[in-house]
Amino acid sequence: MTEYEINLNKAKENDKIIYYDYLAYKRAAGWNTTIDNTDWIRPSFYKLKKARYNADFLQNLPDYYFLGFPVKYLIRTNFSRGHCHACVVALSLYFKDFYIVTCKLNKYLEYYNEHTEGAKLTDFEHTILVTNIDGKNFVIDTTGGFITDLETYEEIFGLDNLKVISSDTIKNTDIYKYIESRKCTIGPSKDEELHNTESAKEYDKELENYMNMCKSYKNEEFKHLEDFINRCLYRTSNSNRFYHWRIRLHYRQNNRELEYPTRNMFSIDDDKGDMVLDGRCKSTIERNKQALENYYEPVVTQEILVKKKKIFSFSRNDIKKRA
Repeated sequence: MTEYEINLNKAKENDKIIYYDYLAYKRAAGWNTTIDNTDWIRPSFYKLKKARYNADFLQNLPDYYFLGFPVKYLIRTNFSRGHCHACVVALSLYFKDFYIVTCKLNKYLEYYNEHTEGAKLTDFEHTILVTNIDGKNFVIDTTGGFITDLETYEEIFGLDNLKVISSDTIKNTDIYKYIESRKCTIGPSKDEELHNTESAKEYDKELENYMNMCKSYKNEEFKHLEDFINRCLYRTSNSNRFYHWRIRLHYRQNNRELEYPTRNMFSIDDDKGDMVLDGRCKSTIERNKQALENYYEPVVTQEILVKKKKIFSFSRNDIKKRA
């Protein structure tokens, strides 16, 4: 087991991590998928891991849009994985004060290279959002779909080569002002795109203008900001990427994208009664049924008594204060 896995498990056991993304929460609790990522395998009770899911975070966010795309979907792991730079910028629209931190994840790199069948990486670049919650710096990781304090995050991932952009700095750029001015504007519907309506054509022009702004941005005094916008932001939010995001969103409208539960959950207590996910293959469905039949109530002893505590609150009023 890698150092990353050891520290991640330790953080979950110590209530240092809370998942706002339901699918990330289920994986953290021990659920897996087959080659088909919609074919979910339920763990037996004794393989169930401790994890927490906070539905309030997504539910309490206002309906903002990143160049027409709903941010509350964009920061789910199904959309954000591999596009952390753009997704962090989208998430930042909810906050008045924040830091966009791009760094190398040394401990996660070891884990990634051990578990990938593709080419090994020499470094793993990642971007996170850091903001102050209740007087403490917290990390919101859009790829992992969770929130934790900065110290815990550093211990888990092994941060190196940190490059920081403050909210004041990026908000002064024309590209951010362009994004922010459209945060309440929804993009074209599926029918508008299919029929290539005037609104769909106008939206394409807005995306083209945005990409040109990304590519042409210059800042001689702050080269990292220039590189972040030219390379990171452009690569993870160009017109091709928006096209694939919208296709996935249309699948959601056709009931192919899962609606997240609206109640907070704690895996040890709630997994048995959580029936949102199941297998798609017949063999997986049968395996899940058998696992559910063998869910035993844990023996409550002093050693395994689970403390239920909130690691932070994040109400709608909290968000309004920071917006």
